[in-house]
Amino acid sequence: MHPKKSLGPDEGLSALLHQSSAQGHLQGVSTSAHGPRISHLFFADDSIIFCQATTEQCSHLEQLLDIYEKASGQQLNREKTTLFFSRNTPPDIQEAIKNRFGAEVIRQHETYLGLPSLVGRSKQNTFRALKEKLDNKLSGWKEKMLSQAGKEVLIKAVAQAIPIYTMSVFKLPDALCDDLTRMIRKFWWGQKDGRNKMAWLSWEKMCAPKEKDGLGFRDLKNLT
Repeated sequence: MHPKKSLGPDEGLSALLHQSSAQGHLQGVSTSAHGPRISHLFFADDSIIFCQATTEQCSHLEQLLDIYEKASGQQLNREKTTLFFSRNTPPDIQEAIKNRFGAEVIRQHETYLGLPSLVGRSKQNTFRALKEKLDNKLSGWKEKMLSQAGKEVLIKAVAQAIPIYTMSVFKLPDALCDDLTRMIRKFWWGQKDGRNKMAWLSWEKMCAPKEKDGLGFRDLKNLT
């Protein structure tokens, strides 16, 4: 016989949410038209729970959280709890749920772990901060007398690393990748009298490995 494995606090809450979702008490979100519904996501000490913005489902969620709190000894931190509603949720329902949970509504511009909490239709606007951050780095380097070897190290270690963290979670638009690449390419070739110098080699060839006569730069679009 194999002894039963006891569930940890997160596993216990996950089991409660899965059961409620299977029984139809909570309705999660679908990733596609025929895809499975997601009732929750856990990350480190944070949890994201999906359900319909109705008084019935919110009441049931409160009951589950109450069971979880009593069983685990942990308690929901309402000061750090935020809500997000779809645009179809009536204002009165939003206000009622907000008061019920004692939580604030998350805003479009807020970030979580350095990443945008919400991504709207225009990804260019959502990830505009990446271009601004890269431009600030490149502008600071332009004032220094750097050799090509120095530029290569900065591009590989810093400039191209700036979007990597975001790209590990989100797929960036090709147009944004092109903009970031264009900025890095201009920095590499430099300027003279306020005008960009001629690029003597295509970026595609510069991204080739050094053993193939390239410089080993990263093609950002291939990383998405």
